[in-house]
Amino acid sequence: MASIALGAAGSAVGGALGGAVLGIGAATIGQAAGAYVGSFIDSSLFASKTKLPDVIGQRLETLSVQVSTYGKTIPHVYGYARLAGNVIWARNIREEEVRTTTTSSGGGKGGGGGSVSQTSVSYRYYATLAIAISEGQIDDVVRVWADAKQLTSEELQANQGKYEIFYGAEEQNPSAIIERYDGAGNVPAYRGTSYVVIEDFPLEQYGNRIPNFTFEVYRKVKFSPSVEEKIKSVMMIPGSGEFVYSQDIVQKFEVVEDDLGVLHQTGEKEMVNMNNFQNVPDVTLAIDQMLEALPNLEWVGLVVSWMGTSKHCADCEIFPKVEYHEQSATTSPVQWSVAGYTRNNAEVVLNFSDGTPTYGGTPTDKSVVQIASHLKSKGLNVMFYPFLQIDTINTMAGEDDKPWRGRIVPDAASDVATFFNRSNGYNRFIRHYAQLAYEGVALKDNVDAFIIGSEMVGLTGYDAGGHVYPAVSQFKSLAANVRSDLGGNVMIGYAADWSEYHSTGGWFNMDPLWTDSNIDFVGIDAYFPITPDLPQSQIDENKIKEYWEKGEGWDYFYMDSVARTGLTSYGGDPTYAWKNVEHWWNTDHVNPGGGATGWTAKQKPIWFTEYGFPSVDGCANQPNVFYDPKSVESFFPRGSKGRIDFQAQRQALSATEDYLEARNQESGNEGLIPHRFVWTWDGRPFPFYPDLREVWADYQLWPTGHWINGKVGGSTLGAIVAEILQRAGLQASDYDVSRLSHTVDGFIIDSQTTARDALELLKIAFFFDMIEAEGILKFIPRGQASSASIEETKLLPIADGNIREHFEIVRTQELDMPNRVTVTYLNRANNYQSATQFSQRQTVNAKDHISVSFPIVMSDQYAKQVADISLYNAWISRVTYNFRLPPEFAAVEPGDVIAVTVNNVAHVMRVASATMERNGSQQITGIAEDVSTYDFYTPPGESPLGGGQGVLVPESDVFLLDLPPFPSDTGSDGIMRAAVLALGDGWEGASLYRSLDGGETGGNNFSSLASTTAKAIKGIVLNAIGDWDAGNIFDTTNTISVSLLSGQLSSANELALLNGANACVIGNEIIQFQQATLTGERRYTLSHLLRGRLGTEHETSTHVAGENFFLLDSSLLDIAMPPSSFGLQRHYKAVTFGGTVAETSEKGFTYSGKTLRPLSPVHIQGERDGSDNLEIAWIRRTRIGGEWRDGVDVPLAEESERYEIDILNGTTVVRTLAASTPSVIYFAADQTTDFGSPQSEIDVRIYQISTTYGRGVPGIETV
Repeated sequence: MASIALGAAGSAVGGALGGAVLGIGAATIGQAAGAYVGSFIDSSLFASKTKLPDVIGQRLETLSVQVSTYGKTIPHVYGYARLAGNVIWARNIREEEVRTTTTSSGGGKGGGGGSVSQTSVSYRYYATLAIAISEGQIDDVVRVWADAKQLTSEELQANQGKYEIFYGAEEQNPSAIIERYDGAGNVPAYRGTSYVVIEDFPLEQYGNRIPNFTFEVYRKVKFSPSVEEKIKSVMMIPGSGEFVYSQDIVQKFEVVEDDLGVLHQTGEKEMVNMNNFQNVPDVTLAIDQMLEALPNLEWVGLVVSWMGTSKHCADCEIFPKVEYHEQSATTSPVQWSVAGYTRNNAEVVLNFSDGTPTYGGTPTDKSVVQIASHLKSKGLNVMFYPFLQIDTINTMAGEDDKPWRGRIVPDAASDVATFFNRSNGYNRFIRHYAQLAYEGVALKDNVDAFIIGSEMVGLTGYDAGGHVYPAVSQFKSLAANVRSDLGGNVMIGYAADWSEYHSTGGWFNMDPLWTDSNIDFVGIDAYFPITPDLPQSQIDENKIKEYWEKGEGWDYFYMDSVARTGLTSYGGDPTYAWKNVEHWWNTDHVNPGGGATGWTAKQKPIWFTEYGFPSVDGCANQPNVFYDPKSVESFFPRGSKGRIDFQAQRQALSATEDYLEARNQESGNEGLIPHRFVWTWDGRPFPFYPDLREVWADYQLWPTGHWINGKVGGSTLGAIVAEILQRAGLQASDYDVSRLSHTVDGFIIDSQTTARDALELLKIAFFFDMIEAEGILKFIPRGQASSASIEETKLLPIADGNIREHFEIVRTQELDMPNRVTVTYLNRANNYQSATQFSQRQTVNAKDHISVSFPIVMSDQYAKQVADISLYNAWISRVTYNFRLPPEFAAVEPGDVIAVTVNNVAHVMRVASATMERNGSQQITGIAEDVSTYDFYTPPGESPLGGGQGVLVPESDVFLLDLPPFPSDTGSDGIMRAAVLALGDGWEGASLYRSLDGGETGGNNFSSLASTTAKAIKGIVLNAIGDWDAGNIFDTTNTISVSLLSGQLSSANELALLNGANACVIGNEIIQFQQATLTGERRYTLSHLLRGRLGTEHETSTHVAGENFFLLDSSLLDIAMPPSSFGLQRHYKAVTFGGTVAETSEKGFTYSGKTLRPLSPVHIQGERDGSDNLEIAWIRRTRIGGEWRDGVDVPLAEESERYEIDILNGTTVVRTLAASTPSVIYFAADQTTDFGSPQSEIDVRIYQISTTYGRGVPGIETV
């Protein structure tokens, strides 16, 4: 007897699984076949009440809650998972004291009234701990969260801390961090366990508590050779995106132009090409992921796009384009430049009515050279692939939305010549890259093959008359010029469409190009239709391999391939069978009429310069189509339901690689197709593309598109099942899982369980059966076509007392059936939060509800499919059958799908059990089966996106301000003001660090000074402010136009202004403004001004356009500066919370101590006596405590009252007088000595002296 029940494995798969409880012994197949026969299916499906039981896997919530528990089961991971782990080691939380002084200014005499200075003491806390993640060796820790916040590598190493990952290898060494605390030789290595060690993690953002750390881990489980190992060449896109290939981290920011025409940043900076959490350019991370996922990769095809302006050949000009013009924004540190175009003079890509662009801009030249060089540095060969995109929309006369370049069709031979040779023509596009060099590095020195064109079938197939194909001739000329540009070390090819490479109307029109001496290989973008418009349920790898040598393009063709009409057989003659690439390659070509083309058998190798499949069902039917609702070319494959199906894509890739490799390995076929470039790998890393929907306009195309990143590299169901069986004690010879090819995103065993229970979850999620046959366990996927058709006459009677029936049908009543199935799963797109999909029947009397909870990572689409299939299956399988078969059907075994015809009705069923009787007959129990069920698809209910992708740690900037004293400043130390700026979204604060030993070029020791969560308000003044010499009355003549980086300004009433509101520093003048009028985004006009505040009246005439603006408010940090630091350069860093000191740029600044500089004396007067002696008198001012409260005088604020008075002859100082009171006498005798005679007018400069600072600001007057 054999049963379909999963539990048929008995004790062999009944052993415990899960982390610390893995004491599993071997068991025999006999036990497997006997101990658990029928115990699951027989009780749950064949009992009087037929229903699927609720299945509760590992509690999904336990996967994301961190604990520290002795003896806790360590999770075991297959594929991707997000786990909280278990704290296995920790230090006491470290405390750090931080002192911060803040000052708010007031109004009053001399431009400053009363103000408040306050020093606060706060404490920061840091955690150091180790967290065990999973059992066994993992391949990667992909992402890390603290609570709901996704962390960057900078945040994990904040405050110069450390972050160590141990992947669980059996040979891993102990943590150096832990050894530093506990001592070498005292620390276990935790071999066989993956874990992380985090040192000095700042807790300030988490309420000074240790957050709940969770980790996205990846463990690859697959058989070899996997499809990932088979792929040796891949294309890299997107090809459009100004900095998508840049190795520099580029930032974009809005700009504003001042009155001098100079552009200044306004608004916060936005990362252009670093949308990941590794703090590297996106393409750098994507390439690392590519090399990890595709271990045998040898070649990368690099796509770079320019834009055509029309599908009409005569009108089509070709340009590099940008995404926006510089009037609105610019980038740093790299500016866009391609072929002599800059952002100012390049054309901008078109936009649809919803504001989204048709394409990204052309990659800047620097980035193209960079990425080619980077790929070469990784040991890869590079095929450069210039790509023409038609940038049109259907609102343009005679144009379509984003048509394919193959739609460019000439009306005359002259159109072809114009297209290639005009100043903005095709030749310029191609030769630009053949000649490209940047900073002395030539592109040609970093590529191994160069494509001169691709899929221009509308051009190359144009016959000007007499089988003259002018575009082919133009490509021959272009190849010659490109050969001259590249030299002999780079191979040159043309990438023909699969419908283009062969012939046109029976004429081998491309052969003059293929045989040209400058062409090294025949390139084919090989999107041949393979399977004959079948539903996915009828397509497997064997079918795909079969139809590579069969069907359309091999045996027959359609007169109208779109309408699928006019099927015409080739009659066994492969001459024009365009899918029979080997025949085309392996024969001499002769045109109609007997003229040889010059192509001889095997003359040049064929490269599949592109091939691939969309990730939808039926993808092998029509691989060349793709879904893009904003393109006129948008289609799903024929026979497809448009269902997302990564497995169908994977299956097609695997089968195609196997078939082509086998053909290429045959003797004499070495040059047949040595290189096969899979379309496509994206230079935007997964999962950030496509998950960051606000960044990528084409995110919705990824699920069904040809992309393979994020779709390959996963684990396979068969390999996971095999590992579970091996952990339960079985050997590889005891089972067959070869038919379980489904890709599994992730599966977690998080608690003690049995192998049988683990397999049961997989069985329900992926629809397979386990049977015992031929002495081994066989795992068979559902949805197989019927393997046998049995007529009623073949059935044997069923013995049952006096009743002899041939065929028994049992149907469960409707009230016992479920009306709803709910599936709960882990949704990777939602940061592994649990999500739910359900399926429900609307017009039945059934009330039962089935819930299935999976610790399995699924997409919304697949979870919905599981719910639909499970519910539909429950209703289909309410019908069971019992009958007997004669010995001739001895091959029928559990899991087979058979059709039994009784009373002219075909009953399709899946064999649940087959009991062999002594005479060789079999007693069969079957369950009604509808194989189309497993191709069931309805759109899912979309899971809400919660948690997002976290926020990138934005940069901070700091401006150090050496300002005059604020009225509240006291003491003998100077006070430096620091304006800390946020340069990006998501800024939560920053810490200011200072180095006293030369910064990064010196000792590189930085210590913390202060922290802030307030953004300083900075802007750029766009106009030159006029002079003001009318003193402390309102300046109603001048206005100030300011554009802010961030923040906002507001008006103030006069009383508030006189009490110190709205003070700012512009250049070196401190100004107060009463009115702030918003005139644009972050742009204000300031008016009703008080000028020269805080003793800066001497700066009112010094302004130019483009000066910095800083609002003097409580957001500024006050940093005490001892006199010993005056005049010495120090280095500073503003480190964003979550950033690191090491990754932050430094700024040098020399503080002079202006807070201790005395203000200039005022009201300078001179009076001469009868002897021409000149008495010079003045009124002093005080830099602090300037409120005139006693009606007598203001405080001195210096150690002693001292002055120096310079006597000037022109600009020359002829004498300096000293005084200890606010007057001095310049005697007539001294005047005679200095000038030759007493003077009627004398220019003087008067300084108040500070013991610490020296001379203050001079008062200048003629007396």
